[in-house]
Amino acid sequence: MARELEELRDALVRAMGDAPGASRRLVEVLDRTGVPGAVELWFRTPGGGTLDSSVARDWVRLLSTLRRNHPKEFSDLQAIAAEPAPATTPPPPGTTPGVTASGPRSIAAGGDIGFAMTGDNARLVTGGITHHIAGDHIDFRDSTFHDRVVGVQHNHYGAVPPPAQWRPVGEVSPLEFGVRPTRPVPGLPDVPPYVPRDCEEGLRARLADKGLVLILGEPCVGKSYTAWHGVRLLEGHRLYAPDPGEDLRPLVAALQGNPGEYVVWLDELTGHLGAAGGLDLRLLGRLRDLGVVVLATMSPAEYYRRRTGTAPGDRVVAAARTVELAREWTENELARLAALDDPRAYPAYMWSGREGVASYFAVGHHLYDEWRRVGTQLEHPRGQLLVRAAVDLARCGVTGAVPAELLGRVQEQYRPEDRESFEDALTWARAPMFGVSGLLVAGEKDGTWRAYGALVAEALRSGDLEPVPDEVWWTLLDAAREPGAALDFTAVLEAARTALQDRVESGDAVVALGFARHTEGDEREGWLRRAADAGDAWAAVELADVLRDRGEAGDALDYLEQVAEAGSAEAAARLGSLLRERAEYWLRTAAEAGDGAAAHELGDMLVGAGREDEAERWYLKAVHVGHHEVAASMGTLLSSWRHPEAEVWLRYGAEWGDPRAAAELAFYLSCQTEHDKDEVDRFYRQAAESGDANAARALGASMERQGRFDDAMALYRQALGGDTPGAAKAIGLLLKKQGKSAEADEWLSKADTADSADLLKTLPLPPRSTHTAPPDTVEE
Repeated sequence: MARELEELRDALVRAMGDAPGASRRLVEVLDRTGVPGAVELWFRTPGGGTLDSSVARDWVRLLSTLRRNHPKEFSDLQAIAAEPAPATTPPPPGTTPGVTASGPRSIAAGGDIGFAMTGDNARLVTGGITHHIAGDHIDFRDSTFHDRVVGVQHNHYGAVPPPAQWRPVGEVSPLEFGVRPTRPVPGLPDVPPYVPRDCEEGLRARLADKGLVLILGEPCVGKSYTAWHGVRLLEGHRLYAPDPGEDLRPLVAALQGNPGEYVVWLDELTGHLGAAGGLDLRLLGRLRDLGVVVLATMSPAEYYRRRTGTAPGDRVVAAARTVELAREWTENELARLAALDDPRAYPAYMWSGREGVASYFAVGHHLYDEWRRVGTQLEHPRGQLLVRAAVDLARCGVTGAVPAELLGRVQEQYRPEDRESFEDALTWARAPMFGVSGLLVAGEKDGTWRAYGALVAEALRSGDLEPVPDEVWWTLLDAAREPGAALDFTAVLEAARTALQDRVESGDAVVALGFARHTEGDEREGWLRRAADAGDAWAAVELADVLRDRGEAGDALDYLEQVAEAGSAEAAARLGSLLRERAEYWLRTAAEAGDGAAAHELGDMLVGAGREDEAERWYLKAVHVGHHEVAASMGTLLSSWRHPEAEVWLRYGAEWGDPRAAAELAFYLSCQTEHDKDEVDRFYRQAAESGDANAARALGASMERQGRFDDAMALYRQALGGDTPGAAKAIGLLLKKQGKSAEADEWLSKADTADSADLLKTLPLPPRSTHTAPPDTVEE
C-alpha cells in the first residue's frame, strides 16, 4: 500500500513539472483539504525534479492522510496524476540558454530573450545548470535584453479531465457527493443510512431525459444524498463534479468525440451561474445535445426568485426540471426509516420531528456538542439550563412544545442562576445554528418551545446527563393539573413511575412521599403506606387520617404510635386526638351499660369538648346509678352556668371529702356578694390539705391579706410544688412586701410575669367581620 502512495507521489511531482495546469489544480486541491502543511509541501517540492528524503516522506504521509480523511480530494489527486503529459519539442542542439516555467505565478529570465513566461516552480537553465525559482519570484539577474521584455501571464481555464477518467457513478461515495457525515459510531459508515424518499420516482423520470434537473430543498434536507442515490441508478454513466466557480466551457470540448452516458453534478447551482464560464442556456443546450444529464441543487426560495428573472443564470433555472424535498418527512418515509437494520435509524425515527431526518443526522450531534460544551455554560449559563429543561421534559414524556413559562419553572429546579436573564437565555437557545435550527424549536402555538429532537436522542444515547431531578417531576405533575394545561397528567405520571421505580422498590420514602402529594384516592393511599412504612412521619399522619376516616382506627393507631415514639409532635397530637375518640367510644359503651364511673368520666370529657348539655345528661346518669363522686363535676358545671343548685352539689361533694368539690365551693362562695370569709378559708384549707395546689394558692392569698405571712409563704410554696401558675410570682411579691428585695427579685425573675391578659394580646385578632373593637370613650 505504501508503494502505491509512493507511485502516486512521483506521478504528481512529474505532473507539476510537465503541466502548468496540473500544478495549479494540485495546489488548489491541497488547499481545499485544509490539512496543515499541505500547501507548504507543494512549495517545498521542485517541479519534475528529484525529491530529498524528508520531502518524499512528507508526501507519503500526506497522501495517506488524504486517502483516509479526504477521499474526494485524494481521488482528485489520482486524476491529476493520471493525466497524460503534454507533448513537447526538445530544443535543437546548441541553442542559447532559455527559460521554461511550470506554473502561472513566476517569471524567470535568462540569456537573450525577447519575452518572459510566467509559471509556478520556474526552472532557469543557464550554462547547463538548472535553477529552481519560487513561484512569486521574478529574477532577471544574468539576463541580457536587446529589446523590451514583455511579461505575459497566462490564465488557464480549469482543465476538464478526459471523459474516460470520469468516475463511474457506482464508484462515487456519498461523502464525495457532499453528504455530511454524522456522529461516528464504531463499525458503521460515516454517513447515515440511506432511506428512499417519496420523490425518487419523479427524480428517476426526470433523470431519464438529458438536460438540467434541479433538486429543491432547504439546507440539510437530504438533497445531496437523494442526488447521489439517483445517479447510482443511471447504469453506465460517468460523473464529473466541477468545483464552484470552475469554468464549465471546456466540458464541451472534452465530451466531443467521446460518445457515452455522462452526469455533471453541480451541488448548489448558484455557485455555477453568472460569471464567465458559468452555466448558461447555450452551454446547457450543447451539453444536452452531447447526452449529458446536469444534476444540481438549489433552495426553493432561490429557485422561485430566479426562474422569473432575466439574467443568463435565471434563464437556466427556468429551463430546469425540478423535484422538491420537504424538511419534514412523510409517514411513508419514516416507516422506511424505522424498518432499517441500523441502530441509528430508530432514534432518528423517534426524535427527528418536524426538523427532518436529514437535519437530525447532519447537524444534530453538532447542536448537542454546542449545548454541552464548557464554553456554553460560561457564556449562556441560564440558556444551557433552559435547554436542559426542555430535554428533561422530553425525557419525562412531554414531547410537545410547552409554554416558555413552564420551561422557566423547570429550569429553576436545577440551581439559581442570576448571570443571565431568562429573556436573553431564551433568545440564545432559539437562535438558528449551523444554518438549520436553534436548540429550542418553536411549537405550533405562539410562545411554546421544545428541544430539538436530536438533543434528546443524543442525551439518551450518551447517558452523560444527570437523572431528572425529583422536583422536575413534581413540577410537571402540578402543571398538568392546572386549568387548560397542555400536559397529559396520566402520561407524565406513568413516565415518573417508570423512571423512579427502582428507588421506590428500594424503599425511598422521599419518592413515595412525592407521589403521594401528587396523586389521589387509592393510589395516594398506596404511596402514603410506602412512605410511612419507610419511616416518614408526615406520611404516617396522612395515612392515619385516611384510615381514621374509613373507620380503621386500629391501623391508624399503629402508624401514629410508631412515629410519635420517634419524636413527631404532629403524630403525637393526632394520636392523642384519636385516642380521645376511642376513649369516648368505649366510655359511652360502658356508661350505656350502667357504669357510673364511665358516665362520670364521659361527662368530664364532653365538658372539655364544649358539649356541656350532653355532659349534664351523663352526670345525671352517674347519679342514678349511685356514683356520688360525680357531685363535684355536676356542681362545677352548674356553677359555670350560674345555676343556684350549684352550691347544693358542691356542698354534697365536700361533705364526701372531695377536694375538688371543696375548692370549687370555696370559689363559688367567694364570688357571692355576701359570704363568710372564714367558711371560704375553711373549704380552701380542706382542699389544700388534700393536695389541691390551686386551693393552697388561693388560701395563701387570704392569709397574706390577713397579715399571716408565714402561713401564706408555706401555702405559696405548696402551690409552687404543684406547678400552680402564679405561685412563684406570689412568693416574690410577698418577699418584697417583707423587705427582702434581693430574694424577691430572684423569685420574680423566675416567675412568668405575663398574666393571662398579656398572653391574650399575643394571639391574632379575630376576622374584622366578627371582631368588635373596644370603645374609645366612656360615652361610647
